[in-house]
Amino acid sequence: MKARVVLRVNAGIVLAIGAALLVPLAVSFIYGDGSWRSFFFPSLAMMTLGGAGVYLTRTPATRGTIEYVGTREIYFSVTLAWVLAALLGGVPFLIEGTFTSILDSSFETMSGFTTTGSTLLSDIEAETPSILFWRSMTQWLGGVGIVVLLVAVAPALGSGAARLLGAELSGLTQPRLTPRISDTAKALVGVYISISLAQTIALLIAGMNVYDAVVHTFTTVATGGFSPKTASIGHYDSVAVEAVAIFFMVVSGVSFSLYYLLYTRRDWRTLLDRELVAYLAIIAGSVVLVWGILVFTGDYAEDPADALRDSAFAVSSIITTTGFTTADFDTWDASAKAVLVALMFVGGCAGSTAGGIKIVRIMIVFRTVGGDVFRMIHPRAITPLRLGGNVIPEGVRLAVLALFAAWLITFAVATILVALQPNLTIVSAATAVAATLNVVGPGLGQVGASESYEVVNSFGRLVLTICMLLGRLEIFTALALLSPAFWRR
Repeated sequence: MKARVVLRVNAGIVLAIGAALLVPLAVSFIYGDGSWRSFFFPSLAMMTLGGAGVYLTRTPATRGTIEYVGTREIYFSVTLAWVLAALLGGVPFLIEGTFTSILDSSFETMSGFTTTGSTLLSDIEAETPSILFWRSMTQWLGGVGIVVLLVAVAPALGSGAARLLGAELSGLTQPRLTPRISDTAKALVGVYISISLAQTIALLIAGMNVYDAVVHTFTTVATGGFSPKTASIGHYDSVAVEAVAIFFMVVSGVSFSLYYLLYTRRDWRTLLDRELVAYLAIIAGSVVLVWGILVFTGDYAEDPADALRDSAFAVSSIITTTGFTTADFDTWDASAKAVLVALMFVGGCAGSTAGGIKIVRIMIVFRTVGGDVFRMIHPRAITPLRLGGNVIPEGVRLAVLALFAAWLITFAVATILVALQPNLTIVSAATAVAATLNVVGPGLGQVGASESYEVVNSFGRLVLTICMLLGRLEIFTALALLSPAFWRR
């Protein structure tokens, strides 16, 4: 393994996080909240070490050729980058005293950078504005991928840059939108920033102040769900704010490559993408289903309008894996909660900031099952797997089925491990794993919409932190490091 490549990528991550800490540092000075030390000293140390690392690991000028970077370097660099981000990003929390252990600060920061939204804070308003700003900013940075930002500004990895982007955004269906991979990364970041600006303006119009609008934009566009309010979006009790949040949660669950293609081609037929149509149909169908359950089971029997409002928000928040809440859905009928748990696993579109297995993969799994049933009835029929008029290669189909199986196995094993805690119910343990593995945020029971993850013990928090990492990297990128073959020459 080429240590220089791994060190260069992660030195860039250290430098980027150090530079990012300057933003909450400025917020601390603006609000005079006294938290400036929590950002100044870590920022100075990280920028110094990261900058020195980038300089010392630069490609020697004497080579004159682009260096080839192998798969091992790519996967190890990406996984290590997320671990480093969680460890270093949590330093301000430790200095501030928000958390007293590295495990807890890493849990919160991993939840941020992976855009999960699970939190250990039970009284969020007790923290200073700059600490909460950094907490939400980690989600915005992690939304489009720390490594994507690195590729955009430092494409010095040559032939390895494309695979670095592919390992980071493993759900991206079209990783190369432009001839140069660095231009692709910049295009995706451009779309990301444009949506962010649009939502900030929309929230200001809806009545939020500037601070709240920016912080909630950070966590909506990233489909992360961290809010500076303990009651989340429900704190505002505003139809306008909820409508803006629903719209941008759904928008952020769509593949960013579609937005880029729509902008460059000016062809509205781009919106007829099969995955996008299925995504919107699932949302609409789930909203109607949950609304019907709430109305006819008696939870909202006397107020169907409120039932529609709450079901639309909850469904949009869960399927996009954002995790914002306006109502305590843990009190809803069991069938409504079952729908929400199922949506956790479905997730958004491939190439979006949403988590979950992704719509396109779910479609391939169902098409596979349907095709196998058809071949049982017609054994001589030749029925290639098609999606949107395109034939899905056998290798892709098998990879999707393998990922689907790995996802379920990981969920089962992690649930057993978390459930070892005696005072944690099985529903709480299972939904905690589902919420972290699918990077959703809130679960049910003791980790429900109105609760934090404080009830989970240290071992459980470690397992859930690993689940966040596995879910963000879609399992195989991280699990590849556990294979003995990965480390052989």
